Parts: sequence; structure tokens; C-alpha cells
Amino acid sequence: MNDGEQQVGAPVEESAAFIPRQRGPQMYVPAQPLPPPLPPAYWPTPSTGPVPTPIPARRRRWPLVSGVVVATLLVLALLVWIASLGPGGQTVTLPGHGLAGRSGAPAGAAATAKGEPTVSDKILDALGKQSKALLAGDKDGYLKGLGAGLQDGFARRYGSLHAMGVQSWKPTLVDKPSQNADGTWSVLVRFDYCFGQGCTQLFPQVVQTSWTIAGDTATVAKYEQTSEPWDASALQALAGRRVIVAGSAANAGKLQRVLTKADAAADVADRYAHWDPAPKWYIVYVAGEGEWKSWWDNGDIGASYDGYSTGPRGIVMQSADATQSWLQTLLTHEFGHVVTVGEDYGGAEDWWLIEGIADYIADRDGSTTRGRLPDVRKFVKNGWDGKITMGPPPEKASSAEIDARYGIALLAVTCLAKKFGEPKMLDFFGAVVREKKPLESSSSTILGAEWSGVASGCATQVRNS
Repeated sequence: MNDGEQQVGAPVEESAAFIPRQRGPQMYVPAQPLPPPLPPAYWPTPSTGPVPTPIPARRRRWPLVSGVVVATLLVLALLVWIASLGPGGQTVTLPGHGLAGRSGAPAGAAATAKGEPTVSDKILDALGKQSKALLAGDKDGYLKGLGAGLQDGFARRYGSLHAMGVQSWKPTLVDKPSQNADGTWSVLVRFDYCFGQGCTQLFPQVVQTSWTIAGDTATVAKYEQTSEPWDASALQALAGRRVIVAGSAANAGKLQRVLTKADAAADVADRYAHWDPAPKWYIVYVAGEGEWKSWWDNGDIGASYDGYSTGPRGIVMQSADATQSWLQTLLTHEFGHVVTVGEDYGGAEDWWLIEGIADYIADRDGSTTRGRLPDVRKFVKNGWDGKITMGPPPEKASSAEIDARYGIALLAVTCLAKKFGEPKMLDFFGAVVREKKPLESSSSTILGAEWSGVASGCATQVRNS
């Protein structure tokens, strides 16, 4: 057990070897002999994604106004201001001119003329106190200021966030609070968070909230339940050298054996962080049946699948009691997705490169290639069209065809790496998948060869495999 790890339960005995199946933004089906049916491709987008940074609007160019007109306007404004003063110089409300909040916000949503805190200020103050308490390990402080029925959800969230090693929890308001018919105020809140000692990459979560305001105090009236694993479930977690593995109490006994192989998988994936630095922490969520259906709103993923990736936010897997060799292969493939495509899943036309490179990263001992070759050979013999640029398997594709498509993708990427070297293969991948450049121009400028010839040569290698 590595320093800093916490033992949870006893390791589970290895089961008989089998081929796991995965469906998700990036899919993986490790290859071994006699595979069971494999799933069709699946390309969902996580429900909670980054909130786009608003693009500042161009400054409006107002027409020039002559000095005389400006002077006249200033005089009129001065007269209006004087007329608005009552006895003793105190401000009064002129007929038909209610005191609106700043920037046209509803009265009460912004500061008054005396500088009193706005509704936004009061909500942010409450959120700031929650954040401070959370990061300080003050559970009682975190649970203050909650309306009826919210204690259990917030207590579960607090426990999961601490189990995951939350290091940052920064709240901001996405929009201005709007008042509801019942007097409460609704506003979208964004939290930027990260897990693990020394983490730097922040991930956003946006939730809908409602608040009651009494004096200067804002109290949470409603809080949206999201499908983030740490928000939807009470999690336990272990931290290794480079990986955080989390799961509910029902899967606590599986975390240690997953963590052992996950740390080894991270070491391999790190070598392929060709564009951005490798993540400080890879995150793995081990799901049970109910969690598999609910986490990240992926309820349409069938129970027979084994995992999916949401990029650096974390991967979700089940079948954690499989063999240790399979665990490392699956985890290395998934971490390969994290360092190559991250949260940008690419398009269907890039499927062969996205899955091929992840398989390539995981295929350190050649076992994946060997396991896929029987189905590749059958597929080639039965009428393959000779194109290595394959898209996701059709929905009704047989298990043999699906495995063959994965195999051809792996062989194609392996061909590029062997013929042109890994650095150029990675540069080519980056140009096509990450920068959305055409295959033809990327091949000419990076590989130094026409794409038609490259594709034909790799197709020949597939046929001869």
C-alpha cells in the first residue's frame, strides 16, 4: 500500500478472465479470446459542462455631441436633482420614478442609494461562508443557513467532497437573482472545484438555487440535485500516488484493488500527455448498478457495459472485481482518452483515431492486438471495404464486427506510429482530432506523405495481419 493510501476492505479475489465492455463518450473493449457481445458506440455529452466565458461586447460608439448640447444636458440634470430634494436635502421619490436597483435590476436585487447589500451580495456572503466551512472541515458551519429538508442532501455532499479530497470550492453567481411569486429568489450558482492535494485544474458545476432573504441573511430554500457522482451518492475514496478512486459503501471493498492498477495505468498514460500536462490526479468512480444508471445522467447506458470517460473530470467503471490484468488495460485505455482528447470527444469521423490511440496506449504487451486479430481477419475476409477511417460500429453490428472495428483502428494507429514514429503520429492525431484539420493536409505537412498513400499502406498492413 502506498504512502497516503487508506485501506478499505479486503481485496476481492480475481474472477475468471473475460472481455469487459464499455460504452460512453470514449469506449473500450479490451480484447481477449472468445469475446461476448460488444456494445454499439455511444457519444453522450455530460450534463454538467463548463459554462462558456461571456465574450465582451464591443463598446458602442456614440455620436459626438457638441459642447453646447452637453452643457445644456448638465444644467437640466442639475435642476432635476435639486427638485428631487426635500426639506433638509434628503432624497425623495418623484412621482412615477420608483427607485430601481443598479443596472436596471429589480428593486431589492441591487444596492440602495445608501449602499446597503444587494440580494446578490447576501447570497454570495452565505455561499462564501459555506465554502470556507467546507474547506476548513467545519461540517456544522457548512450545514448552517439551510431550509427545511436540505440537511440530509448537504450532509451527504459534504461527506463525499471531503472523501474526494476537495481543495477548491469557489462559488459565483451565473446571473442576477430573480424574485419568485412566493417571495424567494432564484439564481444559478457556479462552483469551481478540484480534488486532491495540489490540484490546479478547476471544473465547473452549475446548479439552480432558491433563497429566502431576511434582513442581511440569505437562507437556502432549494438546491438542485445534480448527477455528479460525488453529489448524487455518499462516496468513500482512496488516494494513491496519482489516482483518486471513489465509490459508495457497497463498492468500498473494491477500491484498493482498482487503485493499485490505476496508479500503474497513470504512469503509462502520462507518457502520452503530448499537448497538455498530465493531470495532477486521475479520478476513477466505481459504480454499482443504480449509480451506473444515474451518474452524469447516463441512464441509457446498458448494464452490460463496463465504463466510460468524461475526460479529466473522471471515468466511471463497473465490473471492478474483474482480473487485475484487465483492470490495468481498461484503466490505461481510459486514461489514454484523458490525455489525448480530454472532454472534447471529437466527431464520429474521428472514431478510428480516438479509439485507436487509446487502444495503442493500453497495448503495451501486445495482448490487445493479439486478442482482436481473429475478428479482424474474419471481418477483412468477409468484405471489409479497405478503409481504415472507420466510424463507430453501427447500432445493430455483431459483436465480431465491433471487435474487428476496434482492432482495425488499433492496427491503423500502430501502423502510423511504426512508419513515422510516435511523435509524428501524435502530432498527426492532434492536428486531425484536436485541431479539426483535414486528413490530407495534416498528412502532407506532418507525416510528409500524401494521405492516400499512407491510408493504402496501413490498409495493406491490416490485410496482412
